[in-house]
Amino acid sequence: MKIHICSTGIWVVSSIFLCILAYRQEWYLFFGVVLLDFLFFYHQKYVDRMYAKELEKITDALDQMLLKKEITMGYENADTLSAKILTQLHRINAANNGYQNFLQQEKEGIKKLLAEISHQLRTPLANMESYLALLDDEIRVKSQKEYLEAVKCSEEKIKFLTERFILAARMENNIIQIHKIPSDLKETVARAVFQVYKNAERKEIFIEVTDERIDKCMLGHDVNWLSEAVYNLLDNSVKYSPKNSCINIFLRTNEMFSEICVEDEGIGIEKDEENKIFQIYYRGKNISGEEGYGMGLFITREIIKKHDGFLKAKRRKQGLSISIFLPKTGTS
Repeated sequence: MKIHICSTGIWVVSSIFLCILAYRQEWYLFFGVVLLDFLFFYHQKYVDRMYAKELEKITDALDQMLLKKEITMGYENADTLSAKILTQLHRINAANNGYQNFLQQEKEGIKKLLAEISHQLRTPLANMESYLALLDDEIRVKSQKEYLEAVKCSEEKIKFLTERFILAARMENNIIQIHKIPSDLKETVARAVFQVYKNAERKEIFIEVTDERIDKCMLGHDVNWLSEAVYNLLDNSVKYSPKNSCINIFLRTNEMFSEICVEDEGIGIEKDEENKIFQIYYRGKNISGEEGYGMGLFITREIIKKHDGFLKAKRRKQGLSISIFLPKTGTS
């Protein structure tokens, strides 16, 4: 801006000076000033071109940084401002690439560690399960059967807790992969309902699914992971709802999102807990007596985030409502 103002000022002064020289008929000076004006004009054009060229170099360097590529262009004159900027960008890019490589190595290390822990825990649990099955066939005394059932119950809890801890760790370290395929959302929800059906039946809890659309609700999503997310919501609803209550599942859709809403008549949550319940290991203040580890809703949140969606919890007069919102990008 200052350069253009300066140039404009020079042209104005030059024009006035030329008018005075022409009036006095001092032609040698007149043509000398005209020549200087042309030289200044072409020099200014040259400077503008060089300025634009240097800006283009900086822009290209920034583009390469955004694309996570190495900055490859060179700079002829290390004394120019653009060359200094490019040097600093190159150093920033090198430092960023080094940090990204370090993070990738850390991620691979954590992935290997989790795989090793998973193997080391699952193997003895699998052996224990096999031995308990053999003992179950051999034992005939009722009292011993009761002890065996207690051991089997504890083994199942340890196995469940182990799987949850491993899954939560994988979520925290972004190790899971989501494969979105256009599928019927109603079928995915049905899979989750089937998983909790026995526990709901035990407590005489009725589960009702309401779909506002007649045709298939097609949406690009990972069926296995999304059914896991919905299962966690339903599992909590069954766990914390009283007998002879109802759980309602609503499937809604608009131009931007598809929604899966789970409403129950359970113990609900306290005020200001709407966001806290999605934190890992957090358990609601109203919970008492029911077993849990505070990982289910965290896992659900991470799965939904991987689908580019979000969760919304809402307190009800009796119970809780949690909605999953999934963007309709990729639907058919």
